[in-house]
Amino acid sequence: MESLVAMWLAILVTGLLAVPITGRLFPGETATHYFTGKILGWLICTYMAWLLSAFKLISFERSGVVVGLASLAAISALCSLGSKTMPRLRDILRWEMVFFLVYFAGVTLRAENPDIRNLEKFMDFGFVNAASRADYMPPPDPWWAGEPINYYYFGHVAAAWLTKLSGVPSDHGYNLMIGVLFAFTAIMAFCIVRDGLRPAKPAISMALAVSAAALVTLGGNFHSVLYGPLHGLSPTTLGREFRFPDSTRYVGFDPPTTDKVFTEMPAYGFTVGDLHAHLLNLPAGLLILLILFRLVGRRLADRSSAGASPAEILALGFLFAVSAMTNSWDAVSYGMLMGLAGLFIWLQPSQVDAKSLTWLVLRGVAVIAIACLLASPFLAAFKPFASNLRLAKAHTPIWQLAIVYGHVAVPCLVLLTGLFLWARDDAAWKSAAMLAALALLLVALPELVYVEDIYGGEYVRANTMFKFSFAAQPVAMLASVLLIGLLLSRGGLKTGASAAVLAIPLFATLSYFWATHAGIGKALASNALTLDGLGSIDRDRAADRPLLDWLRAQGAGQRILLVEASGDSYTDAGRLSAMSGVPTVMGWQNHEWLWRGDYGATVIRAEEVASFYSSKTPANACRILTKYGITHIAIGTVEREKYAALDESLFRGLGTVIVNSGPSILVRFDASTCPNGKSTDRMD
Repeated sequence: MESLVAMWLAILVTGLLAVPITGRLFPGETATHYFTGKILGWLICTYMAWLLSAFKLISFERSGVVVGLASLAAISALCSLGSKTMPRLRDILRWEMVFFLVYFAGVTLRAENPDIRNLEKFMDFGFVNAASRADYMPPPDPWWAGEPINYYYFGHVAAAWLTKLSGVPSDHGYNLMIGVLFAFTAIMAFCIVRDGLRPAKPAISMALAVSAAALVTLGGNFHSVLYGPLHGLSPTTLGREFRFPDSTRYVGFDPPTTDKVFTEMPAYGFTVGDLHAHLLNLPAGLLILLILFRLVGRRLADRSSAGASPAEILALGFLFAVSAMTNSWDAVSYGMLMGLAGLFIWLQPSQVDAKSLTWLVLRGVAVIAIACLLASPFLAAFKPFASNLRLAKAHTPIWQLAIVYGHVAVPCLVLLTGLFLWARDDAAWKSAAMLAALALLLVALPELVYVEDIYGGEYVRANTMFKFSFAAQPVAMLASVLLIGLLLSRGGLKTGASAAVLAIPLFATLSYFWATHAGIGKALASNALTLDGLGSIDRDRAADRPLLDWLRAQGAGQRILLVEASGDSYTDAGRLSAMSGVPTVMGWQNHEWLWRGDYGATVIRAEEVASFYSSKTPANACRILTKYGITHIAIGTVEREKYAALDESLFRGLGTVIVNSGPSILVRFDASTCPNGKSTDRMD
């Protein structure tokens, strides 16, 4: 409970500091600017600490928290000049209670299964730990000693910054961040729907805004309904009961084909707990959506409004920069939304002319220029690992697309059809239709093109489909809820019945919550919830825990490079470096291949790690240790399993055993024990 409260207080502080900024961005919208301040404040603090660290002006590990808070306070002070943007205390208390309850719910769901193990948790935890220990940006790669991370790592830095501000253990911070992202996503969905349903009665807009928050964070796709509660009627080929990952591994898997793709959604991400790029950037992406959604609605409803304000242009530029550094796919997805926003504004009576188009283009260019400038230190050091854009040769059968997206496809098509038939002058309808257009575009794109990376054969479209479908699901959910609200606000039996028909399949996807968290009641009753993310190592590799504890206890200023077993992705290889942030020679080989784009280099490192643990003479072991500048040797349960013939006495003779835990030891390497008594081929 202490860790939960500590992180909530950290968010409260950054959110309050940011209120003057979001007050300028959302004037007159006290609830919206209060809630969005929590997200923007966190991102501004992280960005300023990251930026100064990238230019080596400060140490992120030692000064990042103070510099981030001071920078946010200075920016807020400038924004508060000449205006009063702080809400009343009673409003703050009311909104904070709402936020805390949603945050508590998200943390509770994560605490049901808090182990930081399986899927890509080692990778994400390693990045967060590496960022926490880093003096300068980019952080050192925990699985590729001697080189920085070559990934969209800014979100992991943001998680590390908030964890450091909270003062909680890093494994608690990892699990709490899932709850934080859950809460941020829910409140953004709430704000978007409340804003879009201004014409509706307050009771309708409030109920649907709460529903949108639940659907975006907990709802599955339509596969989870047809193959879950209606499993007996589904044409599955799996021959077993429904499991919640099935809805993300459906196309190409059931029935099996040579075109396998992934269709993930936020509810799946929150459940499995991978603190991955697409999940980390979800709040920033939805904040972009909210700004553009409000801008379009304002311009369509009031032709005399001035268009995008300087505050909106600056905020969009900043958020696109954050997206480019956290999950570059979102910069593309929401970049398309910005293009659609301009198109919807321009294609109005009296606006289809060269002058208005020029002003729209200039504003868009300004946003892109700001984003490129703010992200330039990241982009200068980052080597993209996606290469070419290719035409898709395989396509998802229409019936499978209908099964995955049936709950949102019909509402999105109704919104677009209504533009031409019965809602030509309805600004709220047009704004919702813009979201529908983006959702359908995100679904259609992987059917037309894909981005080429290291994955080929059956999985050539998998990554492209995964990234776009993850963005499409919440956008389509929001558009669908907005449609239901707009129909209900029109009144009448016919429109009410239409809204009900559309709502049934949409709300049926909340059955996914039961599929993912059926055991939550039992866990609550037995008081089995915990934030301890390292429980799996205590249960399965208890002898390794003292080695890990020693590594985690070492100050970031100490130069430590580790050698431990490398291996395949999703295994326990690289567990000590991932859980401590201390770099090792090689972690998960396939992941490094993706990030580095050099398969040969990963083979060399993997072979040298294997050669090291198979050493029969000190000379071979010393050659590898000195080449990579290794300071510590790990011999734990994974190393003994993978290299059964390792000569423990040889490694003990290369230095001092500083941790001894049954079969597991940690040796501090001493170069003077080598045959020539010195380092000879060290890699800096």
